[in-house]
Amino acid sequence: MSSLLTLLADENIPKKLALLLRGRGVDIIRLQDIGARGLGDRELVEISNRLGRAIPTRDHDFTTPYILSIVKNGVIYISYQPSKTEIMELVDRIAALAKDYNPKPGLLIIIRREYIEILTPP
Repeated sequence: MSSLLTLLADENIPKKLALLLRGRGVDIIRLQDIGARGLGDRELVEISNRLGRAIPTRDHDFTTPYILSIVKNGVIYISYQPSKTEIMELVDRIAALAKDYNPKPGLLIIIRREYIEILTPP
């Protein structure tokens, strides 16, 4: 089962989360998988745009209007640090989003413990 939203995980996304997402059929690669480390926000956006992938991140900077204006495939902002007992719920939530949403410029999905907020540009 393939996902509509393919992902390029920011360095702050744990390897375990990426592996669990792959196990759920999500097409996700990590910056570390492609030999990219220590990149600035703009460089990460350029790579994600070139690869046609949305960016899952824990970096709040990716929710700013400037970054969203240059992102072509969307951002999934994880606003909390999941505990060991919450990790599978987070995997389920991201896997469902990846299958339900198409890449879109300026798409911002904010995952909070209590709810998910989806903001799309006009």
